[in-house]
Amino acid sequence: MREKTRRHRQLEILDRRYELSAFEKEELQKLEAGYEGELIFDGILEGFIHGTNIVHMKDYNFYPEAVDARLLTRPEAEAGHVQIDNVVIAKDYLYTFEIKNYSFDLHHRDSHWFFDNGGEFADPLAQVVKQRNMMGKLLDGVEGRIRMFNLLVFINKDQTIFNLPASNEIIVRSNLRKKLVKAMTVNHHDHSRLVGNLEARRVTVLKYQGDTTVDFRDIRKGVFCAACGERLVRVNRYKFLCSGCRTPLPVLEVLEQLIVELQILNSSWTVTPALIQKYSNDEISEYCVRNNKKRGLLDY
Repeated sequence: MREKTRRHRQLEILDRRYELSAFEKEELQKLEAGYEGELIFDGILEGFIHGTNIVHMKDYNFYPEAVDARLLTRPEAEAGHVQIDNVVIAKDYLYTFEIKNYSFDLHHRDSHWFFDNGGEFADPLAQVVKQRNMMGKLLDGVEGRIRMFNLLVFINKDQTIFNLPASNEIIVRSNLRKKLVKAMTVNHHDHSRLVGNLEARRVTVLKYQGDTTVDFRDIRKGVFCAACGERLVRVNRYKFLCSGCRTPLPVLEVLEQLIVELQILNSSWTVTPALIQKYSNDEISEYCVRNNKKRGLLDY
């Protein structure tokens, strides 16, 4: 299962517990659209690779220093990461798929991209070029050299791209399955060593996804539904009910969610029964937290 980034989850939590800035709300919308697009692609791809030896690595991240320290133009501690939505090994080739889930139309002319209103849009292929260059250098440093193809996928079926450039690097939703039929065939060679080397260089804790700077005192306290964001209402000592989607939730499940949220927001906060009670706005008592912890039902 593909996971949301820590930054995405932080913004989701803060959206119901804090007044996000306009920039942060836009960032959250982009993250939500991107995640939705990636899930759509996963669902389509799974139909081709299920039960085969095709390898699918989701959200593959690595730092440039994993390639060659001589390539760095700034201190290692400040180096940005390379993020690839999908790395797929099929037909004995390595494919990267960068997914774009844009809800707006685009125009392409004179080697530039534009919005409907004529404003220039950043070249979406620039990220693919960076991925090709950096992934190529990474592969040079690991065992198992393999031919690589880097692709950009416009996944939104309702999007129109006018004057779509004739490029093998670009795939639109209408011809995605046709392209995958040709590419997603089984591997005839064992690529386990290459996969192991790539996994060894995968980064899961990203430098830009640190703790939130929002102070605990400024966060809106209470218990909220992780699915729809509405407040939970206490039904009895064992259960809450979502005021929005009407989903019943056991107290223990709500407790686990509160702990996860605190850890996602700021890993430096010491999670204690008292902090959890404050975070829940006294909806869950310290005693309840301690009791479940003592019974081995909570881990924090």
